[in-house]
Parts: sequence; structure tokens; C-alpha cells
Amino acid sequence: MTATNDSTGPDTPVDPVDALLWRWVEHIDPDGEKGMRRPEWFVRVGDLTLAEGVTWFGLSARGGWYHGGLPSGLSSTPVYAGCYWRRETEGPQVARVSMVVLPLADPARIAAADWNDGYNGYEPAPVDGYGVLCSDVFDPRKAGGRDAEADLREARRVIAVGDREGRRDNHAEIVTDPDRGGNVLFFPVDGEERDGYEAVEPDGTVVCLAFVAYDFV
Repeated sequence: MTATNDSTGPDTPVDPVDALLWRWVEHIDPDGEKGMRRPEWFVRVGDLTLAEGVTWFGLSARGGWYHGGLPSGLSSTPVYAGCYWRRETEGPQVARVSMVVLPLADPARIAAADWNDGYNGYEPAPVDGYGVLCSDVFDPRKAGGRDAEADLREARRVIAVGDREGRRDNHAEIVTDPDRGGNVLFFPVDGEERDGYEAVEPDGTVVCLAFVAYDFV
């Protein structure tokens, strides 16, 4: 499923997930204030296997964000990437990711939650220009028998092939725990700054996560 910000006309029903994704864009970066490259389209890249929480930029030497408090009984979540075209110097245009959204409940429940305003300047570094998303126990550094550097090299190779092929949904998935389906998602990002957002219910349940890469302007 792919959402674009001009995909519906006045008489076309609005898909609630599409509406949710673009509402996150407006919430995070109203009128371009954040310096984030606004997505030109969203694409569902697949599902992330969950084990208690979610880690963003899990392979970074500077660490990452760990998010607990997810809805009980949730074993996986769809992942949507907000992408835009960037043209390399003397090269083809390539898809880059400026936003990643994880809906952890239905859109109506997410819309009713409290959408917070980020993490007050703590920005874990990317891994060589890649955002990394996983549940903590499936991080290649922690999953038994994994070579995290080899996994990163494979993700880099997959994304490089995607650049050459002009893929709109360019990302890489590495399965780090085949027995439980544990996986890690890598996204090519350009922005030097990072931020993360939550939609939280009154009891503290996190029903949606959104992450961005941006530059100050």
C-alpha cells in the first residue's frame, strides 16, 4: 500500500491510514519549521516483529531510543516509510527516507491519543547514513550468533542495488532470529539530526511511533 499526499480527489474516500500518515507530517513539521524533507510519498515496507519494545537506531555506537509500553499482545506492527527523491551529483535520483511511522493500534485509537513533541534534543547517530529499526532483542549486536558488521554490509549492499534500480521503497530487511521471525529494518537517510515521537494514551500505552531525520535550516 502506498500513500501520496495528492492521491485523493474531493469525492474519493480518505483511507484512515493515509490520513494518519500525513497528519504525522503536519504534526511534526508544520509549514516546514522542523527542517525535515517532507515526504513525497509513503510506502508500507513490511512488518516489524516485536518483543516487548522497539529500538530506533539500534546499531549506533551512541545508542538509540528504546520504546516500551506497547499494547499488550502485539507481536508485530506494519511499518511505513515516508520517502522523497534526491538526485546525486552526476547520478540518478534515489529514494531517501525522512520519516518512519509504526501504527501500533487502529487509526481512530491513535488519533484520540496524546501526540507528543519529541525527545528534547537527544539524537542518536545514524549508522553510516542508515536508520535502523528493531526490537531490542533482535538487534544484531545482541542476537546470538550474529555478526552485526556483516549484517550492516548486507543492508548497505541491498540499498545500493535499490538505488541503481530506482526503487521507490528502498530499504533492507535482515532476519536476525529465524526461529521467532525477528528482523531489523535499515533505511537510507540524509538528515544529520534525529527525533522521535509517540502517540500515548492516558494509561501510558504507546499506540503509534514516528521517527524523523532532518537538518536545521
